[in-house]
Amino acid sequence: MNNFLKSGFLLGLGAAVAGKEKIDETIMKLVEKGSMTQTEADTIFDELFKKGENKSEEWNDEFKKMARSQLSEWGFVTKEELDVVQAQLALLKEEVSLNRKNKMNTEFDQAENGMENVPPGFSKDIE
Repeated sequence: MNNFLKSGFLLGLGAAVAGKEKIDETIMKLVEKGSMTQTEADTIFDELFKKGENKSEEWNDEFKKMARSQLSEWGFVTKEELDVVQAQLALLKEEVSLNRKNKMNTEFDQAENGMENVPPGFSKDIE
């Protein structure tokens, strides 16, 4: 499939270049013969250039869509998807860190109160 797309693209590009050269040649002959002014020729060249730019943008957009589709098919993720996963990972790391701090504070409080080995609900002081 990739070779087919590449061949089609190169064929289209070659045809466009050949067509542009032929148009340039024809317009310059018309100017030389006096059938067209240089201003008219410049206007035509400008219009063709603008159309070429628009078509180039369309081809670029289409190529990007095809590339994204192919990469997705191969299992690659987009930058946006990666950013979401990285944000989720950062939140999980923060949550684990807070849980560790809370556990250490609880153990410290119990040790400070002399209740290291006393099960919850029991008192170390015997009356």
